[in-house]
Amino acid sequence: MASQYATPQQLEAMLGALEHDLPGLVAAHPSPGDFWDAFMRRVDPIEDSTTEDDATLLPRINAMLAPYGMRIAAVE
Repeated sequence: MASQYATPQQLEAMLGALEHDLPGLVAAHPSPGDFWDAFMRRVDPIEDSTTEDDATLLPRINAMLAPYGMRIAAVE
């Protein structure tokens, strides 16, 4: 049975694509609410493809968002 989780290479490709697309996503959605809706539609499948204990995902996403003055808060 194949794993439901992405390989490290697949995860890196998904995050790289998100990072590449982020400037356009920010420009296309100037309203914060619209931006977060669109952004989370991109992030949710990435989160779903990782294990729950993947501690690298949130810091990586926040590093992408930092130049725009945004971040995702950790949920415990």
